[in-house]
Amino acid sequence: MECKNIQNQFLDYLDKSLLEVANSKVEHHLKSCENCNKEFEEIKSFDSILRNQQNDIPSNNLRLNFEKMLTEEIKENKTKVIAMQPKIDWKSHLKIAASVLIILSAFLLGKYQSNASLEFNNQQKVLASLEDNSASKRILAVANAEEYTSKDTKIVKALINRLFFDKNTNVRLAAAEALSKFSSETIVRDALIKALETDKNTSVQIELITILSKIKEKRAIKPMEKMLENEETPLYVKQQLQLNLSSLL
Repeated sequence: MECKNIQNQFLDYLDKSLLEVANSKVEHHLKSCENCNKEFEEIKSFDSILRNQQNDIPSNNLRLNFEKMLTEEIKENKTKVIAMQPKIDWKSHLKIAASVLIILSAFLLGKYQSNASLEFNNQQKVLASLEDNSASKRILAVANAEEYTSKDTKIVKALINRLFFDKNTNVRLAAAEALSKFSSETIVRDALIKALETDKNTSVQIELITILSKIKEKRAIKPMEKMLENEETPLYVKQQLQLNLSSLL
């Protein structure tokens, strides 16, 4: 064990990097151990060769000759010299891409859920405002309802309810105008025609006549003709009927 420890210090001993105590211990051991002394001499000899060896530097002629030989070899064998590219660690790239995708998906999902939650809350506020006791607040709610798409059945039905049953004329007028934005829906067209048949307020009637004519709803022709024949229909309403019926016939 002592010989092994001493041998492990041979290189440091040659470099004179040992502490004085360790250095003395190696010298003392070499004097008393023939095997270690022999091992040391071999290491010393090898170290001397390495230290004294000088690197040979190729001359310019040697470099030129080599390049010439390489050029000729390429022409003769049509060998292509291809620059070696570092091997792509596709697994690492895949892991990074997957991590980015997960983060992005989480962000988009969170954003979508946040937007969906906000839209739901706004929808509930609009629906609640449509039932408010204040007519002005109901009119404002109708205006806000126009921001929703035709697929929002709850909002559409709430507007139809205002059109049929709201006691305030201005609210019914606002509801009719708002519903005209969703006229691509059959339920909305049906409601507009039914309101024309039932609403007795002339302002609402004229608004409905204008809307149905604008959306080219031919099913409104019969109720319009019936109103036109009715003696109780005011003259100015009949004038609107005649004006708009011509565009539907």
